[in-house]
Amino acid sequence: MTMTTTNLQILTNHNANEQLPVAARAALSFAAVVTDWDKRMRTRRALARLSDAQLKDVGLTLHDARIEARKKMWQI
Repeated sequence: MTMTTTNLQILTNHNANEQLPVAARAALSFAAVVTDWDKRMRTRRALARLSDAQLKDVGLTLHDARIEARKKMWQI
């Protein structure tokens, strides 16, 4: 089973989380951040592969798509 952003958000926001050791809470928070970064990178790679027609369908120009695709995983 893979951990999704939603699963991690539930775990990190859950009231029982307060009963976890500090290291476990830190590990969950770190896992949530890394999961978000991974999702961003996969999305940006997919965006970079879209054709001009597909980009037009989603309301982006090739220039806008390239700018977004070049961003680092931690950049929003």
